[in-house]
Amino acid sequence: MRGARILAALAALLAAAGLVLDWVVGPALAVLAVFVLGVVWGGTVALVATVVLVALPVLVGAAASLAAWAYYALALLLAAGMGQEIGRRLRKIELRQRRLRSNMRAVMRAAQRATRFQDPEELIARVPRLFEQGPARATCVVEFVGDEIRVVSGACNPLPWKELVHEALREGQPAYQEEGPDRAVLVVPMCGGRLFVLEAVAPLDEDERGLVNAFVDVVCLVRQKLIESREAEQFGRLMTALASSRSLKEASEKVIQLLIPLLGASSGAVMIFRQGRFEPLAMVGRIPPEEEALLLSGLPAGWGAIWRSYIQRHPLFIEDYGRFDLRVEEVYQAGIRSLVFVPVSGERRARIVLVMQDERVRTWSEEDRNVLALVARGLGLMAEQFLVRERMDALLRLEREVLGSFIDEAYETLMRYAVRLVPGAEAGSLLVRTDDGRFVYAAALGYDLESLREVAFSLEDVRDAWYNAGEEKWAQGEPRIVSTVEQDIATMSYKTAPVEVIDQAGRVREIKADLCFPIVYQGEVLAVMNLDSFSDPEAFDDESVEAARIFAQQTALLLHEQHYRKLLERAAHTDPLTGLHNRRAFDEDLVTLWKSAQRYGYPLALLVMDLSGFKQINDRFGHAAGDQVLQEVARILNTHTRNGDRIYRWGGDEFAVLLPHTGLAGAVRAARRYAAAIERVCLEDHCVHANIGAASFPEDAQKPEELLKLADSRMYQAKAAGLVVEPRE
Repeated sequence: MRGARILAALAALLAAAGLVLDWVVGPALAVLAVFVLGVVWGGTVALVATVVLVALPVLVGAAASLAAWAYYALALLLAAGMGQEIGRRLRKIELRQRRLRSNMRAVMRAAQRATRFQDPEELIARVPRLFEQGPARATCVVEFVGDEIRVVSGACNPLPWKELVHEALREGQPAYQEEGPDRAVLVVPMCGGRLFVLEAVAPLDEDERGLVNAFVDVVCLVRQKLIESREAEQFGRLMTALASSRSLKEASEKVIQLLIPLLGASSGAVMIFRQGRFEPLAMVGRIPPEEEALLLSGLPAGWGAIWRSYIQRHPLFIEDYGRFDLRVEEVYQAGIRSLVFVPVSGERRARIVLVMQDERVRTWSEEDRNVLALVARGLGLMAEQFLVRERMDALLRLEREVLGSFIDEAYETLMRYAVRLVPGAEAGSLLVRTDDGRFVYAAALGYDLESLREVAFSLEDVRDAWYNAGEEKWAQGEPRIVSTVEQDIATMSYKTAPVEVIDQAGRVREIKADLCFPIVYQGEVLAVMNLDSFSDPEAFDDESVEAARIFAQQTALLLHEQHYRKLLERAAHTDPLTGLHNRRAFDEDLVTLWKSAQRYGYPLALLVMDLSGFKQINDRFGHAAGDQVLQEVARILNTHTRNGDRIYRWGGDEFAVLLPHTGLAGAVRAARRYAAAIERVCLEDHCVHANIGAASFPEDAQKPEELLKLADSRMYQAKAAGLVVEPRE
């Protein structure tokens, strides 16, 4: 600038000399000189120079007309004005460039300082201090909590610019507003749902706003790198913790223990969906007693936020639980104010939900969400391995239980394990093939088995109308899935069973999805299992089909083994005359059924009966006739027995009946029914009658030998008193 002023002064002197020496060349030089002076020195200097240069020709007596002199003066004035305006603009440009360079240096220094941070949250907290120099009067980082603005860091007051902040958040673009010559506000969206607010000391041009945007981009880039570094470290810690876990429960506990300090949460739980309920795998932290009791009891399908997250297969972040539409009042009253639900999945569909919660209303940041997604993925991959191992262990236990139980109990055990082990199952039923080729219900979970036993199905009913996947897949035991999304399950059921039975006992109108698979051994279908979901039309997937295949293979071997064991046991435990179970079978069954009744808490009754009048038939008509009478009595007892009751011939004319799930009153009614049927057995004018003693556990006896002794004693009391049954009621 100093050089320009010197040149301007020389130009003025040269113009003056030119006017003195030559009136022709001088005016041109004068105009140029005034213009230069206006540019460099400003309008005042140019005006003074104009006056001097106009007066100079007069003073030196230059020969010039009045018109020439006037034109000369006007040219000088115009040159002075143009020089002044151009100079003003050049000085403004220079000032802007200085400010821009200063701001750029400030932004560069701030960006360099940003790269030195190691903690992403500390970086965000210090952003306003990084911008202490430059165009800022005040800066801050803000976020929205509901409809309110919260200052995360910095010292500005964003409330006067709430609409501007809203606009930047809504549009995802910087928002700018000028408020006079010495005040302007720029709002720039940041990472993590936050916004950078800058109150400038003067209006900012486009380049300056671009510098601020670039600074925010640098901060977010540095923050992202820090987050990725932290996530890698956390993932390493997570995998180390999971690799050292010996069970899914232990792995779940370690995950929550890792997350509580990372998220600043108060507690957490891992829930698994089984048999229509969410069961807790792990609970860690400050869980209120009321909520803990609720979780331990199991959360039913369709319940609350956990079901929404599970069925939609997406995380659900609740910042203010008090405003949530599916709020559970017991949980809210227990003090929980913020929750997050994250489905835990590996390569398969999520059946587990990770729950983290806090006792305060809070925002779940982008970093929180990334951490939860990372942890859920790691836990999901590990959970799949644990669940496969759990199924294998369960199949080994299943084998021991089935081979050590009666066939009816084996069916119940198979049903219970199937619903537990096949993902998506909430209930189920087992159809077994009888000797005449029909299929009847042998076990059910979640249904009225006694009513279902009234129904029998033909091969065509089960294979063609219900299974309906083709004979080839039927023979291979291939599972098939039916969902209400595709067809009406109730209509399918009505083709094969009475509506009044299948509606009530079979609950077909409630079924949303069915997984059906034949149980095949060497090409022969031994049974058919149905697993059902009442809550989710998409409950069954490839994982369910795979689990069903493995279960069907194991079940086929067990049922085949049970069948041949049954044949051998039948020969050793069957009375050859009547075909009933013998005394050896009774002694074994009494102990086994007693243990089962004790374990599962149901009653067990015993009837001991003796035939009066039988000796007279033997004496009069001979033992062959007596054998015919015993065979007829056995046939009648079999005809009038209930499903599950077991009839035995002890020897001679003594019989016994074991009645599971039956108390003393039910046993007395059954005794009267048997006695009434036996009275119809006659040979000519000689008829037989029954005297029966009844006893039950736990009403009458606490040990099997006590039960037997009491029932036998009551039989003799009835015989001595001429009664049908003792006790009478």
